[in-house]
Amino acid sequence: MKQLARNFLCAALALAAFLAAAALIHAWLPPAIPKGVAAKLEFFTQHKDEFDTVIIGTSRLYYSISPELFDRTTREEGISTRTFNFGIDAMHPPENFYVLEQILKTKPRNLKWVVLEMGDIQTKWDAILGTQRAVYWHDWPRTVSTLKKALNPRGGAPWYIRASRLWLARRDLASNLTLFGKQFANAGRAADFFPDAARERMSEAASELGPHGDGYRLAGDPMTPERAAIFQKKLAQEVAEPRQKILDPATESAYRQAAAKIRQIGATPLFVVTPVTSQIAVRFAQTPPPAPLLSFNDFKKYPELYDTKVRIDDGHLTNEGAREFTRLLAHEFARHARQP
Repeated sequence: MKQLARNFLCAALALAAFLAAAALIHAWLPPAIPKGVAAKLEFFTQHKDEFDTVIIGTSRLYYSISPELFDRTTREEGISTRTFNFGIDAMHPPENFYVLEQILKTKPRNLKWVVLEMGDIQTKWDAILGTQRAVYWHDWPRTVSTLKKALNPRGGAPWYIRASRLWLARRDLASNLTLFGKQFANAGRAADFFPDAARERMSEAASELGPHGDGYRLAGDPMTPERAAIFQKKLAQEVAEPRQKILDPATESAYRQAAAKIRQIGATPLFVVTPVTSQIAVRFAQTPPPAPLLSFNDFKKYPELYDTKVRIDDGHLTNEGAREFTRLLAHEFARHARQP
């Protein structure tokens, strides 16, 4: 019995020592941020006071919003901006909220506007992106968001339904908790302290920042005639059946918190839905919304963004389409910027 107690005590002390060491490393060492995100964050940190507007989102903004054209258009509207495109491939919620916090932590003195793409919190992660891409942002607040979404994906479910989802969502719960464990255990945290590794991570900067060094990269070619026919058929079905969607509680809470953090540093948030094929009108469950919401997934209002000649696929635009989307977003941005 004494031996069992001694073994238990040793195990408890070992676990406590591990947790203490992990917490200490967590507090002092920088996170092992993936190459593409690290390149943009490093550049923005060095030039943070040069920008007053930041656009954050997935590839749908990364390859679609040209800061150069955006700023030129806002000047024509009487609003002076200097914009940086912080779009990252597949940066869906809640990863985008983690990156937003890293941007705000740099304390940019002149930041006035943050344009944040709208999207649902994800609970599954694409293996193509790699483990590091899924681990680095899995701190406790972001992990809690994914767990809440997994247990109550549509909101309003009674307790017994949420309890039953413990089994249905067991894989999502396990994978996200495992990723949190890896993030807390500081896997790869010391990578940036090795010069070769640091140089390799920063070598991505030129391609990630685009030809003008403003975070925008050029898109691709229009879809083929075969894909265009499929796109038009799918779009016609969406337009014929207009729908509305109320954000789930986890997603709504995350966007409200993001808006509050943006306002805390003296900037103004603006949310945007990109011109995707889905014609679902998104709205917040609670009123008022935390920020203005610009919805470009509206074929009837923005038909020029749905011409197959300016589309790559369901979610992405060609260079010509990107220029038109940039101008439209800049006009809407300026309209809101002029309001008190």
